[in-house]
Amino acid sequence: MKKVKSFTLIELLIVMGILVILIGTAIITARYAIQRSQKIFHMAAAEELEQALLSYKNENKYVPRMGSCSSCVVEEFFAYSLGYKGTNAMLLEYIEETPFDGGSDATYYYATDDIGQFFVVCVSLGGIDDENQLGYYCTGTGIGFVPEGNPITKQELGPDAATIINTMDDSDWEKDTGFARTSM
Repeated sequence: MKKVKSFTLIELLIVMGILVILIGTAIITARYAIQRSQKIFHMAAAEELEQALLSYKNENKYVPRMGSCSSCVVEEFFAYSLGYKGTNAMLLEYIEETPFDGGSDATYYYATDDIGQFFVVCVSLGGIDDENQLGYYCTGTGIGFVPEGNPITKQELGPDAATIINTMDDSDWEKDTGFARTSM
């Protein structure tokens, strides 16, 4: 009778261990790739909003201002200006990709100077109000409203910038409902 050679328990455990390591590595890599693609998507959406504001400024000589003046936007600027809330969709015609797609859950922020010449658009990279603490990406014509010399026009900020970012107007984007959430 011929003896059949089979795998030993040790050999099977080694193969299973190698498979577990490979699967774990694949999961970590996939999670990183998804997170990176969401970050790039949000950065592109913020730059699309910046381009819409620049187009608006070219036509009107100023960007929409924040505050209590008659032509000012009081709160949730992007939700109202893109037509998700209210009736004054002032930026909708300047958006190239209609309707605007903000990607996965995030908060988009907006601030401008008193006369509407300089502005900044920021987006949280870690969900609504940067709940996952991945930081923020800001773009605009003068971050910090320093137009003299070389203004900062694009910048990634860490989670520690939340105190500065939270002073800006915010609109919460949710993947399923857009800018439908009302801020409290």
